Amino acid sequence: MEASDLSNQADIFQIVAKPTIQKENVMTENDEQYIFQDDDDYMFGDESEEKETHHEDEIVSSEPPWKIMIVDDEADVHRMTERVLEDITFDGIGFIYFNAYSGKEAKELIEEHPDTALILLDVVMRTENDGLKVVEFIRSDIQNKFVRIILRTGQPGQAPERKVITDYDIHDYKLKSMLTDQALYTAVISALRTYRDLRIIEKKHNELEKALADAEAAQKARYQILANINHEIKTPLQGILGFTEILMISETNEDNREYLGHIKHSAEGLHKVLTNVLELTELVGSSWELNDASIIFREYIDQIMDTIQTQAEWKSIMVAYDVDKRIPESIIIDPKRLRQVMMNLLINAVRYTDDGTVSLTVELNPDNHLYFVIKDTGTGIPKENQSQIFDPFMLGENFLSKKHSGVGVGLSICKSIVQKMNGSIWFESKPNEGSTFYFSVPFRTEF
Repeated sequence: MEASDLSNQADIFQIVAKPTIQKENVMTENDEQYIFQDDDDYMFGDESEEKETHHEDEIVSSEPPWKIMIVDDEADVHRMTERVLEDITFDGIGFIYFNAYSGKEAKELIEEHPDTALILLDVVMRTENDGLKVVEFIRSDIQNKFVRIILRTGQPGQAPERKVITDYDIHDYKLKSMLTDQALYTAVISALRTYRDLRIIEKKHNELEKALADAEAAQKARYQILANINHEIKTPLQGILGFTEILMISETNEDNREYLGHIKHSAEGLHKVLTNVLELTELVGSSWELNDASIIFREYIDQIMDTIQTQAEWKSIMVAYDVDKRIPESIIIDPKRLRQVMMNLLINAVRYTDDGTVSLTVELNPDNHLYFVIKDTGTGIPKENQSQIFDPFMLGENFLSKKHSGVGVGLSICKSIVQKMNGSIWFESKPNEGSTFYFSVPFRTEF
């Protein structure tokens, strides 16, 4: 039977859940008119057992019905399918049917109803692969990955099951001669359950993405507030520093000069804190790019360690460093950002070490990665703080009894920069024994 005989119309039938009535679903002689004979195969095979009533004591939902599309060029197949599924519900929800008699009609219907839950799709219609073309259209052209597709065929030689299952994204493949009432019921319920679960996963995924986007927006808003406050504080602070320096030049009284020195020192400390907070807000709250440049690596490290050595001498701390000789003399990397990471980690090591040694080791790892190890013999990080140590404003000591300066933004800055450089950063720490921070970043060479 050709689809043109059916006027190319896609009829819609809706099955509404009815009161539970026990009934046997056994073919009678009158049902023989619905047997699909074209290939000497049956649309539905014999079934000796009675079909169970699957909706008994089921609460009917007010949700929209499950959309099921039947695609076959034989009208009898449509009628038989709807008869077998009559009175069945899933999750308390009934079915609504969409009928297509050709691949063309099926494509039009799925575009009109993308929320179709299940398609019962004949393989051979006007051509021997009409059904397979519909599958390709659904999965590739309109990118519908949710609708479940059960292929049905009376001519398995035209579409071998193993090849079809392997090459096409379908839920199941059924031979019409083997598709009993119970087998059809099982296949439909299984497909609807999968469709429902996929939709639940999609919904949760979308909710999670929205929650993450909202959290990111809220975080950016907080950092923007910090940046605004930062600028408002730094403006008068610059004035305090400027006038303090002027007074120190003109003041001859030693006591007054000492007081002015304390003012300047405190103002400079506050200015440094504000600079770090502003740096963090810029790294987190806006987009920024790396600026790679060529550096003489050994000289670059020497300059950084000279600065650290000067600070360590004030506390009588030993400083040592070693650079792998295999590292090329000249490398290409962002010198400003690398210095920022190294200085933050090294200054922290000096700050939290009252006695002992601070050391730096730089090694060459495979695939042109620099591997940094910064170790100290300081106070270490309490276990309860370790999981959050890279979070903004998280200190490595109890803020109520803290003995060291800092507001807890340095490590967060380090993490942001290292991740931007496609590297990684981590640490080990034991309270009262010291900490070791590691980070690895890629570099390039000129040749």
